[in-house]
Amino acid sequence: MNFLKIIFNFFKKALIFLLVLLLFDIVFFTIIPTDIKSKLYNNRAHRIKSFYYHHDLRPMASFYDHWGYERYRIYTNNLGFKDSSNREVKFKNKNILFIGDSFTEGVGIKYEDTYVGLIESNLKSKNNDIEVLNAGVQSYSTSIYLSKLYHLLERKKLPITDVVVMISGGDIFDDYYKYLDLNDDYILNHVDQKNKYIIKIINFLKSNTLTYQLITRITPPKVIPSLIKSIFSEKKIKTNYNEKEENLFLITNDEINQMTFLDHKDYAYLYSSKEFEDWGKNAIEKSLNNLKQIIKLTSEKNINLNIFYLYEPVILLRKPNKIYFDYLITGLENLKTKNVNIEFIRNMYDEYENAYEAYKNLFFINDIHWNKRGNTKVAKEILEKIDLN
Repeated sequence: MNFLKIIFNFFKKALIFLLVLLLFDIVFFTIIPTDIKSKLYNNRAHRIKSFYYHHDLRPMASFYDHWGYERYRIYTNNLGFKDSSNREVKFKNKNILFIGDSFTEGVGIKYEDTYVGLIESNLKSKNNDIEVLNAGVQSYSTSIYLSKLYHLLERKKLPITDVVVMISGGDIFDDYYKYLDLNDDYILNHVDQKNKYIIKIINFLKSNTLTYQLITRITPPKVIPSLIKSIFSEKKIKTNYNEKEENLFLITNDEINQMTFLDHKDYAYLYSSKEFEDWGKNAIEKSLNNLKQIIKLTSEKNINLNIFYLYEPVILLRKPNKIYFDYLITGLENLKTKNVNIEFIRNMYDEYENAYEAYKNLFFINDIHWNKRGNTKVAKEILEKIDLN
């Protein structure tokens, strides 16, 4: 009995110590100036879990990320949308909501240089009674678009007048393999943590403790060497965007052909008869069904809906099987109605001599995402194809 009492007292004291340490950590991290805190944050701290649709960005966040050619600062507004600053959204007479995956979030560049930010600048220069919002986040797919739109329109009652959905080829794979079905309440099922209260605790600790920032920077252990190296190579990290792009622009066509993203399983359904029959066809149908439900949801609320499908570098550099690709494109075109516009982002490539030149000019080299120039072209093509005024 004495032994059990000793063990109990030990764990009791350990628990009290950890709680006091946690409380001190939270208080200390709270009083740190915002500019310093932004530099301390691990970017994963602001990519939080969502009970309703798997993951999101933390509202009123400010942190640095490094993807592409430079280190850049990310801000979110009070709704948890990537924005030009931490701000309270003031809805206007016309409120346009963009939703998509990493292409729409605009990884690698600050908000003002994303296609959503550029469209916002264009529209507001003509009419200040317009609000433009970017609900896109990395690794989203049509399953999340549907779940998140339902959450924003039905639960939060946001007065959205227009929705623009940007679909990528990777959405089809994610819909089939990464995310499960939505239940009757439009809550997305998935294999990660689903308890609402545990999710809130995890999100709080990620965003409000120094301990989390330190642990995530040194785990897994294999990142420690690169972390130490980054400390001594700060000047390289701050390399000018244009300088970095200019150096990478010297890449050869053969080197582009060897890039790993060209062989991602995400796009295999467009090239392999086995992949198409095993899962691709069913995955396309699942994604199309999600879009049909989005059409129904927005139609019931008299919201203008525009759906775009983007031609990614994989499709640009390696021509897909016509039968499989047509199956997807035809399925999308069949969604078009009097009140639903279906468009494709592909005209931006026409001015280049070949696919390789288009890729080097419009995308981050060795990646699939649009660079600053690419985002500018996308914004221009969208504004030419639909009327958002």
